[in-house]
Amino acid sequence: MAQLSTLGDFTFMKPHRILGILWAVFCGYSCFNLFPQLFTIHPTAAGLWFAWGVIAAMFLMDLTGVVASIFLFRGARWPRWVVGLIAVYTAFGGTGFIIMTRSLPAWSVATSVFALVSLLLLPRHEPVA
Repeated sequence: MAQLSTLGDFTFMKPHRILGILWAVFCGYSCFNLFPQLFTIHPTAAGLWFAWGVIAAMFLMDLTGVVASIFLFRGARWPRWVVGLIAVYTAFGGTGFIIMTRSLPAWSVATSVFALVSLLLLPRHEPVA
């Protein structure tokens, strides 16, 4: 039988690395879904500037989330704030959607729970590297 000492110390996958991977996937998926919508809404028709602006802001926020998640995986300290703000926005947005529709869509529940759990797991004070 193999001994535990031969398997290593299991310090490669720290919480910030796991959260960096998960948030990169989540924000990348959101960017992939929002990008075509930027071109399907024509803001000059029927005064849809506000809707196009909201979609563009969400796309840029998710793109920032992808970049911050990559740096969070690498061990930088500044992406904790960016990912934390995106997690708060995601949690409030999902909860607001659940309240507005008065139902429990699986995607909204999953994203809200993921955002709240990642807020709890984001390291705050200890050094990353």
